[in-house]
Amino acid sequence: MQRGASGACSRARERASPGPTTDHRLMDDSGGNRPTRPAGTMGRLFRGELIVAFHPGTFDNPRIAGLLLGSLTVIGSLELFAYAGMLRESASPLAGLYLIMACVALATGLLFLMLRRHFTLAVRTVMLAVVLLGISVSVYFADTTASALAMSTWVLVALALSYMLLPIVQSLPFAATGTVLVVTALFVHPGMRGIDLLLIIPAAIIANFGLHWLVMSALKSETDDLTRLGNRAHFERILNEHVRTASPDSVSTVVLVDLDHFTLTNEVRQRAYGDAILIDFAARCARLGGPDSGTVVARTAGDEFAILLPGLTTWQAEAAIEAMRADVHGFSAGIAGHEPGETASGLRTRVTEALSSAKRAGRGTTRIHGGHYATATAVGQAIANGEFSLVFQPIVDLRTRRAVGAEALLRWTHPTRGAISPAEFIPLCEASGAMPRLGDWIVDTAVTIASGWAMPVEPGAPPFYVSVNASGIELGDPHYADRLLTLCTAAALPAGALKIELTESDYVVEYGAVHANMAQLQTS
Repeated sequence: MQRGASGACSRARERASPGPTTDHRLMDDSGGNRPTRPAGTMGRLFRGELIVAFHPGTFDNPRIAGLLLGSLTVIGSLELFAYAGMLRESASPLAGLYLIMACVALATGLLFLMLRRHFTLAVRTVMLAVVLLGISVSVYFADTTASALAMSTWVLVALALSYMLLPIVQSLPFAATGTVLVVTALFVHPGMRGIDLLLIIPAAIIANFGLHWLVMSALKSETDDLTRLGNRAHFERILNEHVRTASPDSVSTVVLVDLDHFTLTNEVRQRAYGDAILIDFAARCARLGGPDSGTVVARTAGDEFAILLPGLTTWQAEAAIEAMRADVHGFSAGIAGHEPGETASGLRTRVTEALSSAKRAGRGTTRIHGGHYATATAVGQAIANGEFSLVFQPIVDLRTRRAVGAEALLRWTHPTRGAISPAEFIPLCEASGAMPRLGDWIVDTAVTIASGWAMPVEPGAPPFYVSVNASGIELGDPHYADRLLTLCTAAALPAGALKIELTESDYVVEYGAVHANMAQLQTS
């Protein structure tokens, strides 16, 4: 055995290029990561989807929006059935019309419930328009003035639904149009008196603008006045919902960005210039991930922005963030990927730690928080699943210009994180106690592969060798050298065909064992 030069881990921990771009998951209108799932059963409907924490954005979820509108449409159809039955008893010629309307409403409501996961913004708009039209027709054909007035109250339900299910820019004109339709139906109703309309029209207008005011108040509480992005409360709500609904195999990343020396910029160049920088930076961040990626950007502090990037790994997020540097004010960034089972609070803590690390590094840098995925159990499972692999980098003698050996470089292709850099996961493996087991796998695999090489060498020259990195933790194991020698003997690897290169680890602990292992390997 021979010992290579110290510090060779710079090659072993070289940055791994990100793997192929992962499939981006389709995002719903809320910007949350809601993976596509098959239509649920009635048991799931009443078990999971009726238990809803109501807050702004609740009905951005297509499934919940479809559940709400479908349920109300079914209820409305039952009222129409009752009204048609009353007309039938009085032998009214309109009984058949209302029976048909009731059947259509029931079928529509049931369709909403069955296809609720497809309840996109376009579908909501069309369906709400149909509901408003149905209310207007019902009001117009009501047999009495009292019935027409009673049916017109359903317009308030439609107005509330428009604010709950549509963006604010669409809800106000939609609600106004619906109010005009219903008031017009009342106006042309044969039995309607002018005094009734004088009482109804102001009430409809006040109800419309009252709802608009309430919605705008709620929206403003989560909006940053300068950039028009969401604020900290908005981002935390979205992140909590995103984490709550994320499937175990989904991929998403959070980025926390802090503008460098922004306070000084404000003082030197005045407040208006600083505001322009913030607005420009906000617009640039909003374009990350593409128009349909579900990216959520919020201004969480004076010069701090938080970004949720669904469907992107940490390395893809880093590439996207770094591409911004040439176009915007200087910044530091922290990145953390969501781990299965991790809470939103835990994710926020990790991305904050990553940003703090970037600032300590001198600003103008980006740091990725590796997370806690490299536990001893997880690494053992990854080995069993074949997620680790070795690539070999030739080592060339510059005097002869011939390859004299090859260095084994470790790679980890994680099922959800993609290709992870050794610079990220090796320290985590060392910290979690997984390195000894991973190190054994590396040496075993490298020795097995190298034993099958048939590399020609000049007479008298040392054999073609394979170089493997070892950390202080591994060398601190008193049995490390014995295991390596046993592996080489079993694989019939010639003497001198294995080199152990020492990484920049802490060798203080168990120094005696480290020294004994090094001495045994050097003399073997």
